[in-house]
This record gives sequence, structure tokens and C-alpha cells, in this order.
Amino acid sequence: MPTYEDTLEFLDSFVNFEHIGLTARDTNFDLGKIRRVLRKMGDPQLDYRCVHIAGTKGKGSASAFLSSMLRESGCNVGLYTSPHLTSVRERIRVNGRMIGKRDLVSVADRLREHMDPGFSYFEAFTLMAILHFSMQKVDHAVFEVGLGGRLDATNVINAGVCGISPISYDHTHVLGNTIEEIAGEKVAIIKRKARCVSSPQKPAALEVIREKCEKENASLSVVGKDITYDIKRLDETGSCFDVFGRSGAYEDCLTRMPGDFQPLNCAVAVGLCEELLQGASLDARKIKKGIEKAFLPGRLEIIGREPLIVIDGAQNGESARRLRSSVERIFDHGRLILLLGMSKDKDIKSVCEELAPLADSVVLTRASIERAADPLLIRGYIKGKKVTVTGDTREALGAALSRAGKNDTILATGSFFVIGEIRRMILGDGKGRC
Repeated sequence: MPTYEDTLEFLDSFVNFEHIGLTARDTNFDLGKIRRVLRKMGDPQLDYRCVHIAGTKGKGSASAFLSSMLRESGCNVGLYTSPHLTSVRERIRVNGRMIGKRDLVSVADRLREHMDPGFSYFEAFTLMAILHFSMQKVDHAVFEVGLGGRLDATNVINAGVCGISPISYDHTHVLGNTIEEIAGEKVAIIKRKARCVSSPQKPAALEVIREKCEKENASLSVVGKDITYDIKRLDETGSCFDVFGRSGAYEDCLTRMPGDFQPLNCAVAVGLCEELLQGASLDARKIKKGIEKAFLPGRLEIIGREPLIVIDGAQNGESARRLRSSVERIFDHGRLILLLGMSKDKDIKSVCEELAPLADSVVLTRASIERAADPLLIRGYIKGKKVTVTGDTREALGAALSRAGKNDTILATGSFFVIGEIRRMILGDGKGRC
């Protein structure tokens, strides 16, 4: 039997587009090869009910909320998300627990003979998640889309329930230059007679979603119309809010994930949970308990105090606007030091325009991946601020800490790879709530 280190080396042998970036030339993905492997394994994706969640921002949080609600309702639940921040094992969870090292080795070993170098890192992990959930005899498995939807490796599942989080401009070089084109890629997860729950959307995106649902004879519920929510309190510990679903009311819900965007993500998850659970299985007290227990690292997460250190991913203009809104509404900080690193293929200009005005000073850096943007390039988009350019995240964290007083805030954001490296430096591998 291979060791855990052997297995990580095997997985690293596959091309990792998360590290090197994805171009239009790389998008000719063949889902058929994944389906062929699944057939050889006995089609394990048919052994449980699947939920599929796509979108530009918030799909990971909605997935975490839904998984936790189902778990507290007595279900055996698998959860597949990406990217990871601290350990690759974060990507595959059953009942809130990361896949164990032995299980990761075992499931990879079962698939090893079926996967050639033509598979990508994400495709390999998707196959492992599908197989592991079958081996663990889950009742439901929640899959977060990696990129887009139509050609994403997760689209080999046939989910009867699916969610669409807010759609905005991202990966335009791959998904398209208009909201309609981007939405068209994401709604491909909506299958025949599925039940779909959507966040509020731009009119153009919502029209694409409605048309797809009509074409597939799928039902559609939209947050803001069929499902509503009311925020009662927001602070750095989380929020308190009411959600009014199609099947019931869930009042005084508490979440420990801060951000004025999390009640929206939770409302989507409530809608999905109502589609999955019926009758006695739908207990409002258990749903609320699931909301309170839900957690996903790196989403406006506080990882240090005195100074306050907050991490969050913001990779396009819309996600940066949402982050800025939450920081302004929630955190009562002294000076704010923005620690920022981006990937080459992201909307660097829009992120800088949104977040730089928040900062008293800026520290620029890069993650240790090929895809990382040169901090000197990012520097050109920031005007009128004191800027320090660093070569790596360790140097960047040191620079930010050296200028922060105990009542100040360091906001580390941009690439998930940047915030993952910062998180590991402060909390260590496997520490914290991940």
C-alpha cells in the first residue's frame, strides 16, 4: 500500500490548472473519460443523492451551510469543495470531517490504474470524492463546481437538486465576455426535471437560468422572491437573521461566519435543504443548529488578534465590493493594512479599485505558484497609498505585522493561495477549525 506522501506525489503528477492557470486552449475537457472511469468502478455516483452548486461567489459557503443542515437533520453527508487552504484533505469531507489520510491513500489507490497523465488534478480529486462518498455510504453528497459548470469535472453527476450562487464576471477568457455567456456555462448543471434554487441575479443571468429551467422542465425558486431573509445583527462574530423558506420560517438563525453576504448564501442553502427534506425530516430547530455549526475556512475568517488578522478571497470586482461592504459594516479597526496578492488571470484592476481605498497602507505579494501575478504589476493599479512590494507571503506578513499596532487590522485577500499560505503560517497545518 502506498504511503500518504506517495499519494500526494501521485496527485501532484497531474496537471494542476489551479496553480498554472487555465487558458482558452485548455478548455477542451472530456467528461467522457471521467464517465468511463466511473463505469469501471460501478457508477458510484448513483449510490447517493447529489446536490450541485455553481456560481461565481458564495457557492462554497452555500455548500457548507447545506452540508451542515443535512448533517444535523440526521443524514450521512458528503461535501466536496475547492480549493483547499491548509490541507488537500479539506476538499473531501463526510459529516464535517476531512477525509482521513488512510482513506485518501485507499481511494487514490483504487483509482490509480484507471487514471493516466491526461487527467487534471481537479479531475482526479473529483473522482476520489465520488468514490469515497460511495464507500462511506452517504445519503447525500454536496458538490461545489470548480469552474463554470458545463465542462467542469463535477458535471458527471446527475443532481436532482442544484443551486446557483450570484453570477458575475470571472474567468472571462474561458467562460465568455458577457453575463449571458458566463451564466450559460454555469446553468449546464441543471438537469432534466431538477429542482433549482438561485440567488438574486442580474436580470440577464436570471433570464438564462429561467430559460434553462423551462427547457429542462426544472422548477426554480429565487431568493428575494420565493425565499427571503432579514438580517438582524452583523458583527465580527457572525450574524443573526431570519429566513423565510417555501416550507417554513427559520427565525433568529445564527452563523459564526462573518459577512453581510453569508445570510444570502444561507438562504440559498435553506431553499436547497427544503427541496431535499420533506415532512418530519424538515425540523426547523435542526436546520438552525446546522446553520450555527457551519464553517468554511478563509471566508472573512479571523485568524489572529492584536492586531486583528482577517483573511478572505476576493478575485473579481464583485467579490471585492462584497468584501469591502462587510469590512466597512463589521470591523471597528484602527488603521487597516491591506495585504494583497492576485493571480494573473483575475481582474486585478477592479479588485484594487475596490479595496485600496479602504487601506491606510498596502503590502503586495505573490503566492508560491506559477499563476501568481507579479506584485510590481499590481502596484501599477494602486494610487495615492503607501505601498510595500514583497517577494513572498512570509515577507509580506512580516511587513504587515511590523507596521500594525495591536488595535489595527491586517486584511489579507485576493488569491485563495495567498490567504492559504498566510493561514498556514499563523495557524499551522491542521490547526484551527479546518
